[in-house]
Amino acid sequence: MNGEGIGGAELQFVELANQLDHNHDVTLVCLQGSNSVQAGKLSPNIQIKEFPYPSGSRSLGQLFRAIQFCRRLEYDAIVTTAFIGDFVGSLSKHDARQKLISLQTISAKKRHHFADRILLKRYDSLVAGCRDIEKFLISNGQSPGKIRVINNWVDFSARKVTKSVSEVRANYGFGEAGAVVGCIGRMHHQKGQEYLIRAFLTLSEHLSDAMLVLVGDGPLKSEMMKEAGASKRVVFTGTVTGDDYTNLLNSFDVYVQPSRFEGLPRTLLDAMYMGLPIVASAANGMSDIIKHGENGWLVPPEDERAIVTALEYLLRNRECAQKAGKIAAHDARKNYAMSEQTAKIEQLIFQ
Repeated sequence: MNGEGIGGAELQFVELANQLDHNHDVTLVCLQGSNSVQAGKLSPNIQIKEFPYPSGSRSLGQLFRAIQFCRRLEYDAIVTTAFIGDFVGSLSKHDARQKLISLQTISAKKRHHFADRILLKRYDSLVAGCRDIEKFLISNGQSPGKIRVINNWVDFSARKVTKSVSEVRANYGFGEAGAVVGCIGRMHHQKGQEYLIRAFLTLSEHLSDAMLVLVGDGPLKSEMMKEAGASKRVVFTGTVTGDDYTNLLNSFDVYVQPSRFEGLPRTLLDAMYMGLPIVASAANGMSDIIKHGENGWLVPPEDERAIVTALEYLLRNRECAQKAGKIAAHDARKNYAMSEQTAKIEQLIFQ
C-alpha cells in the first residue's frame, strides 16, 4: 500500500491487515511513507517493511526495491490497494499459485486511468467496495467474473462516545447553536465543501441559530475559509481523531457529504452508524447506500440550492429526521461492519 496518506482507503487497508493477522502471517509493504500505519495502529505482530521516497522520478528506485523484496517472500497472496500498490503488487508475483487481489475503493477521477486498467488485467480478483465501483470496473474492460462486491467498512467497535453533546459543543465554540450541520473530510476538490458552505450561508438567513462545523484539513482549507468569509456561524476544527472524532460526530444534528465523486466514504458510514440524518450527493457509491427519503436525502452534486432545500426540510421536521437517522443506523450495522466484510475478503483470499 501507499502509506503516506491517512484517508479512508489507507485506514481501511490497515484494519484489514490487523484482521488477517488473527489467523495468518501478514507482512505489510508500506510505500512512500507510513502515516497511515501510525494512524491506524497496526498490530505489533505484523511485519512491516517501509520503502520511503519523495514523489517523482526518484521514487522508481525504491519501488523496484519493494518489488525485489516481495519476490523474495513466501506467500499465498498479495493484496494491494490504489495505483502505486497495484503497480508493485502486479510485478511481485513469482508463482502461478499465488493470488493477486486488489481492493478498489473509488470509481472515478483515477489519476493513471489507462495504466490502472492494464495493471488490473493481471489480477486474479478485484474487490469492489460498492456496486458503483463494480459497474465502473466492468465498463473499463475488467472481467465481471473476477470482480467481487464487498462493501467498504468501518470498525464500529472503535466508535465510543466519551463526552456529552453540550460539553463537546462548548469545547469547539458552538455551544449556543440550536442546530448543528456537520461535515468531515479533507479540504479537497473531490469533497465539494464549497457548495455546502454556500448553501449554509443561504440557510442561516432563515435559521439564525444554526451552525456549520467543518472537520478536516487539506490543500483547499484556506479557500474554504474564504468561502465562509466573516461568518461566525461556520466553524473549522482542523483534523480530529480518536474519541474526539466520535464525540464531535455525535454532537451534529445533520451530516452532509457534498462530494463531487466518491467510492463509499467511511465518514458517511460513521454518520449513519451514529444515527444522524444524512444529506449526500447522488454520486457513485453514495447513491448505492442512501435511499432517498428513507435513510437520508440525495442531492445532485455541485447543487447548493438542493442542499439548502434538504437541510431546511430536515431541520424543520425533526421527527422525520430522527426516523431517517434510525434507519441509517440499522443499515450501517447490518451492511458495513468491519468483521463481516473483512471475513469475506479472507474467504476470497484462501478459497
